Amino acid sequence: MHPFAHGVGSFDPLTDAVLIWTRVDPSAGPVRWSVAVAPDDPHASPEQLMAEVVASGTVEPDVDRDGCVTVDVTGLRPGTTHHYWFEVGGHRSAVGRTRTLPEDTDWARLAFVCCADRSMGALSAYRAIAEDEVDVVVHLGDYLYEEPKGPFPVDPPGVVVTLDDYRRRHAHTRLDLDLQALHQRHPMVFVWDDHDTADNSWRHGAKAHDPEQHGPWDQRLAAATRARQEWLPTRLADPAEPLDMHRSVRFGDLAELVVLDTRIPGRDLQAGDEGAKPLDDPDRRLIPEAQMEWAEERLADRTATWAVVASQVPVARLQLPIPLGALVDAAMPSGYAVVDGNALCTDGWDGYPVQRARLAAALDRRQGSAVVVSGDVHSNWASVIHDPTGERVVAMDFVTTAVSSTAMGEQLPAGWRAIADALAEKATDKVWSDLRHHGYLRIDVRPEELRGDWIAVEPGEEPMRPAVIASWAVRPELPVVLREATPSSSLTGFADVRRPGLPLSTLPEPDERPSARRSLQARARRAAFVGAGAAIVAGGVALAVRRRR
Repeated sequence: MHPFAHGVGSFDPLTDAVLIWTRVDPSAGPVRWSVAVAPDDPHASPEQLMAEVVASGTVEPDVDRDGCVTVDVTGLRPGTTHHYWFEVGGHRSAVGRTRTLPEDTDWARLAFVCCADRSMGALSAYRAIAEDEVDVVVHLGDYLYEEPKGPFPVDPPGVVVTLDDYRRRHAHTRLDLDLQALHQRHPMVFVWDDHDTADNSWRHGAKAHDPEQHGPWDQRLAAATRARQEWLPTRLADPAEPLDMHRSVRFGDLAELVVLDTRIPGRDLQAGDEGAKPLDDPDRRLIPEAQMEWAEERLADRTATWAVVASQVPVARLQLPIPLGALVDAAMPSGYAVVDGNALCTDGWDGYPVQRARLAAALDRRQGSAVVVSGDVHSNWASVIHDPTGERVVAMDFVTTAVSSTAMGEQLPAGWRAIADALAEKATDKVWSDLRHHGYLRIDVRPEELRGDWIAVEPGEEPMRPAVIASWAVRPELPVVLREATPSSSLTGFADVRRPGLPLSTLPEPDERPSARRSLQARARRAAFVGAGAAIVAGGVALAVRRRR
């Protein structure tokens, strides 16, 4: 295996610094790293990209970090494209591209992704983002899945529990060439979600964690946290608190990306589960009090035109009425449950209404200049967020779908998918939704407008055909109005290039990813399996309705 088989990556850029990453065998010896300023030529050769070295050094790979090498490169120029690479034992890594944050700008472009289960097939959305032109990729979590749901083999097989398990799952995930292409071309800001630890996790456990089978939760959580920080380095707000990934990223006076950590550090047990606090308990929390106060402070800071709040789980209400709620409870994603006569996404802010009201009040004080971007529910949404009284719209929640995990609309048999659409139509605060596509969400931020382009990219589709399926925009003013927008003129091809690029020929070729035929076969098998269980689902719906009467 090539010594840099897991590729390269860059993380958490600042105006003058960026984290660069690779992984080698811990016994490989000293690793040399180099960073060069890009020439002002999008057609430059790899040799030209590497000519003007502005920082370099050596680092010893550490067996205690699984051979992962992270360098915080400082003293860089703001708003500048850089290329970087590593060398060990006469071998050189791929040449990565990254970019420092600007001190001042009138345009920023971000890609948002989540929910990439490699066992479900090709991670094609990552390839599409690699070939798109964005300033930073924001990963909202479920970067890996602790329990594979699909037919393609993963390493290790089965559920990951120990530190060695999580490291091996990260290593296997990082061998995907579409993911390598994304990391090679763009810097990433990452925050974890439940599958990065265990399904529907919270501070002191998870729905998918059985202490008798998996051991103590705190040990499993510590293992997942350590492996995460090795493979996905992060500028933690407090290095002594690695469970908490909240932080902010500034794009000059244009926008501040406010990254919440809704998964582990302060989350109470999900509503409706045995031992959970009542839904409206004033002490019920999704994020810790200190993080809530920090979020309020960031939203109160009006020195940037826009605040873009990144939340792993939706903030807008996705509540569904009974009897439709009973169908959701029996057949839809595991994060839903029927509580007090409504089907709630109990794993999201729906399940923590007191804190959501507080966040909504902070958004309201932005007077129209805040947008939430979220994920987790394997579907696309453009929804409104109301003030605590429910009378005024204070912000939008743009929700991105999954990269490869089963789309919400595919979780029912084909003949029942119209029911899923009917459910979505009745969702509280929904303006637009799409339950069927995979892909990513691209956000264009300008002083006068913030636009979201929902881009569909189906796993394993060959040739890859990314397509904008919806565009919605909002202005930083009152009243808050969501309007349909004209999408960007291009998806790929770099029609919007404003900085030197990395030649596409240097990106890892996707010839080792699961083929379109295999991915489509897998989806067909999954549909057949779900179809065979339609009668069971129908019975479950009836039982659910009776159970709640």
